[in-house]
Amino acid sequence: MMVTAQILFQYIDLLWIPVALLTLNGAHKLQASLFVLICALALRLQIEFMEEIHYPQGIFHFISAPLYTRGLIVYSLFILIFLLLSYSSPKTNGFVYIAASITVFTIAFCVSTAVMVL
Repeated sequence: MMVTAQILFQYIDLLWIPVALLTLNGAHKLQASLFVLICALALRLQIEFMEEIHYPQGIFHFISAPLYTRGLIVYSLFILIFLLLSYSSPKTNGFVYIAASITVFTIAFCVSTAVMVL
């Protein structure tokens, strides 16, 4: 039972994909699902990088939570913001939507990196 809970916790951020598929319309479904998937991959790469440079608890040790928990909270907040913005603007041009996706991802990446360093 404990192993199942640990596996579920490791992939809980992927639960945003069905949320994106159920709440958004048209082409935004696929693009938002890819956004969530890329955020999940970036989170895992950031954690791997921090462990590789031998700082599995962050560099400054200001936050006692594990790296995965810190990153999960930050990325989940940005995914939620992104999905709310996507839901509130259903007729957005595809190019504008992709530009917004890249911008939100870049901000999420920078903020999660800063939180992981702390």
